[in-house]
Amino acid sequence: MLVGDRRATAWRPVIVPRVPEPTIARLRRNSARALAFAGGAALEVSKRLTEVDGASLDGDRLVEWSFCVARLTAGPSRTLDFGSDTGFLALAAAQRGHDVVALDLLPDPLQYSHDSVRFLQADILDRPLPDGGFDRILNCSSVEHVGLAGRYRGRDVVDGDLEAMSILGDALAPQGTMIMTVPVGQDLVCAPYHRIYGETRLPKLLAGCEIEEEQYWNKDTRARRWRRVKRESALATEGSASFYSLGLFVLTRP
Repeated sequence: MLVGDRRATAWRPVIVPRVPEPTIARLRRNSARALAFAGGAALEVSKRLTEVDGASLDGDRLVEWSFCVARLTAGPSRTLDFGSDTGFLALAAAQRGHDVVALDLLPDPLQYSHDSVRFLQADILDRPLPDGGFDRILNCSSVEHVGLAGRYRGRDVVDGDLEAMSILGDALAPQGTMIMTVPVGQDLVCAPYHRIYGETRLPKLLAGCEIEEEQYWNKDTRARRWRRVKRESALATEGSASFYSLGLFVLTRP
C-alpha cells in the first residue's frame, strides 16, 4: 500500500539460526525425563503394602529417591545400585556420567537399556562384588529385606542385613560413599516384608561407617504428608508391616 509518496516496507519474518543445545542443558532435560518416568513407578511401589487406619507408606519413594538423586555427584564414577528394582536410581546415576552395576535378587526388572548400566542378578550374601570396586553405592530401601525369606526370593538369615552391610562396606573404595535409606522406628522385624531399625538395631547397621549426613522423616497420618523430624521422634514411631518412618544417610568408610 502507499502512504503519501512513500511505499511501505512489507513485513518479513526474521529467521534466527538455531543454536545447538548445550550439553549441560541436554543432561538436565534428560534427568528431568528420568524423574518424570519415575514418578508413577514411585507411587505404585509406595502403595504395595496395605493401608491400615490411615497409615500408609504412600509417597515414601519420593522422599527417598529425591534424597539419593540430590547427592549423586557428576561422574565419572563406578556406582552400584543395590536392590535396583526398576532401575530408576541406576538410570539417574548413568545420566550423571556414572558406570553403574544394577544388582537385584530378582530377574532383570529394568524398563530401559543404557550403555552405562549393567544388570547383575545375584544374592548379596554370596559376595558377588569385587572388594573396593565402587566409588558410590546406592542402598535405597534394600538392606532391610536381606535375610527375610518370602518376599524377594531370599533366604532366612537372622543377621543377613548386618552381613550385607559388611559386604557392601568391603565393596566400597577408599574415599567412597554409600547413600542409604531404611525404615526406622521402634525395633521390629516384620517378616517377610522388612525390618524397622530403632535404638538397638540401627547402631548395629551403621557400625563400621562414618555418618556424613543423616535425615529423618515421619508421615503425618492425618495430613497424609511426609515431613522432616528429629531422630528421637522418628525412632519413637510404632511401625508395622505397612508403616514406618524413614532414615536417610550418607555414609563413608572410616
